[in-house]
Amino acid sequence: ISLQYAYADNRIRDHVYEAYKDMWHAANKEDLTLIVTSSYRSYAKQEQIHKRYSNQKGLEWADSVSARAGYSEHQTGLTLDIVTYNSTMDNFEDSDEFKWLKQNSYKYGFILRYPKDKTYITGYDYESWHYRYVGKEIAKEIHDLDITYDEYYAYYLK
Repeated sequence: ISLQYAYADNRIRDHVYEAYKDMWHAANKEDLTLIVTSSYRSYAKQEQIHKRYSNQKGLEWADSVSARAGYSEHQTGLTLDIVTYNSTMDNFEDSDEFKWLKQNSYKYGFILRYPKDKTYITGYDYESWHYRYVGKEIAKEIHDLDITYDEYYAYYLK
């Protein structure tokens, strides 16, 4: 992913990249700046991240905030962690960029993957920065029905 849209060393599937660039430019027209902090991760990288979290606060906590290697959406090439300059994952939800993404990301095929107060459904803590590409049609349905991807999967795909 070009440094115009992301920090260094990020990559993603081509069709996801094109959708992200469209979304980035739409946000930018409103004087908002999105920046990808993390995208595709190899098995080894995901294993390293999960192990670090596990060493910090234990396996149970690590499993609530990070997928184990082999189970991470980041390994699919469909997921982006998005913030804005001068923000972190801890305070991104307070930004205008987050508010814009919450109202508009579905138009570009992205969903907020781990919404607030949905841990009991997704199995993961709220992540205001974690967006998954599912395509415009599915993203619109998830948005309009105000459901999680897990619920969409259970109701319509299983």
